[in-house]
Amino acid sequence: MGPEELAIIMSPQFINATFRAGEDWYHSMVARNQEARRRNDFENANAELVRVNHLLISRAQEQNLRWKRYAETLDQRIEVLVRQVNARGEFGERVAGELDVASRNLEAMTTLCSQKDASISHERQKLAALHAENEKLRAALSAAESDRQRLHEDNAAFLSAADHFEQKCKGLKSDLARSQQALHEEEAEHLNLSHDLRDARLVNEALSSAPLLALSLMEQTRALWAAQGKPSMMENSLASHYRVDGHPLTVREYLWFATLMREMTAHNVPDHLVSAHCPVAQRGDFLTRPVTIQEKRPD
Repeated sequence: MGPEELAIIMSPQFINATFRAGEDWYHSMVARNQEARRRNDFENANAELVRVNHLLISRAQEQNLRWKRYAETLDQRIEVLVRQVNARGEFGERVAGELDVASRNLEAMTTLCSQKDASISHERQKLAALHAENEKLRAALSAAESDRQRLHEDNAAFLSAADHFEQKCKGLKSDLARSQQALHEEEAEHLNLSHDLRDARLVNEALSSAPLLALSLMEQTRALWAAQGKPSMMENSLASHYRVDGHPLTVREYLWFATLMREMTAHNVPDHLVSAHCPVAQRGDFLTRPVTIQEKRPD
């Protein structure tokens, strides 16, 4: 490389253009990284930023290494130039000026490298912070997943308990329905027993009062027959009143059943009990039907 090329490379314009291109590339990469962060979710953006930062750090380190190697090469070339200046006196002032410029450029590049090192260190700190934030997010995501799994298990247990409770409620409802049915049946039976007891009491009252009344009526009837000079016809059969089996009633039986029917009616005894205790045919007009007594034939 000749002095002219060295002068171009060492010129502030070339150095500024080189760093400006690097900065433009860096800012372009940052802009693309920000755009990617807006398009993707936080974790993917972090991963992309980490990759870009690693790339920037690697390229910056490579650039610094190239600058350091270039500086070493430049030192060697300066020594060569010094020897050339010593050998070529006529170019001494020009080479001295270029050497002074190269020295200032070298100092500027050294300062810039230090700034780049500081920027790289800052980027590493940012990268470490992003890593820490990423780990926090992963831990939070893991905790949320554990909570979700626990909630899922709790929900499954709750559904199982609810199903068991529902089945138990159905069983209790069925038991309640059976108990209510049994209670209704017992209440109906109790009511029937109460009615039967009441009816039995009424029948007993009628049966208790009917014999005396029947005996009194029989005595009055005998007295009337006696007053007419007639014998007692208590055992004579009736042609007007019959049993349910078709056999005619005697006068005694008629007086008994008639008295008992009046007493049961007076005591409000149910009709089926009246029929049970008074087994006579055509009971509807039994008391109002005219009585016809059959005369006994002489033997």
